[in-house]
Amino acid sequence: MHKSSFCGVNCEKCNVYIATTTDDNELKEKVIKEWGELYKRTFSIDDIKCFGCKSGVLFGLCALCDIRPCNEEKGTDSCEDCKVFPCDRMKRFYDFHKENDTGNVFD
Repeated sequence: MHKSSFCGVNCEKCNVYIATTTDDNELKEKVIKEWGELYKRTFSIDDIKCFGCKSGVLFGLCALCDIRPCNEEKGTDSCEDCKVFPCDRMKRFYDFHKENDTGNVFD
């Protein structure tokens, strides 16, 4: 079983998680460039750290995400455990990743 986030992302396929757990500065630089363009933000090498949203060490965008607190409030382990899944928020989240081809992070 893979390490998953509240939203269903397989953390082990996420470049921020991989770069963090392997301390791969080359991959961190790649994330800075690609995610900077995708999210129209500027990131530093220090921003590229995450052990998954259930860990407490979160990538900056993940810390701002409203999916984690929603699950914590409801006491669910993931959105798939929620009665209203998929809600509009999750549909937008999945659509964004599909439209932007962010990788195969949901397997």
